[in-house]
Amino acid sequence: MRLSISSNLLLICCLFSCTNQHPVEPNICIANQSKEISFKTDIVPILQKNCWSCHNATNHSGGLVLEKYQQVFDDAQSGEFYDAIISLNGNPPKMPKGGTLSECETATIKKWIDNKMPNN
Repeated sequence: MRLSISSNLLLICCLFSCTNQHPVEPNICIANQSKEISFKTDIVPILQKNCWSCHNATNHSGGLVLEKYQQVFDDAQSGEFYDAIISLNGNPPKMPKGGTLSECETATIKKWIDNKMPNN
């Protein structure tokens, strides 16, 4: 099949543009930055995405509600919160059911706990 000059140029331009993409910047985990972890802006979105469907005022699976700071603080202070989201003794994390938090989410929660769980 013979292509016209304009078709060839279009094909070359398309190939060049597909192979010459700007590199995508990797997601930078907030836990690796020097800024303080915020309960409101960093922890709540993780809880909302991964925990609230089971641990809310309506469902309170296992008797645990994680919708307000004091509820999360109390569970985190006991050590149960962090122990539930990490792998212990080679076993998969207990929470969230049917999945795991990303390494960044886990590191963010750990940093928040290590920094005495500020309500900010």
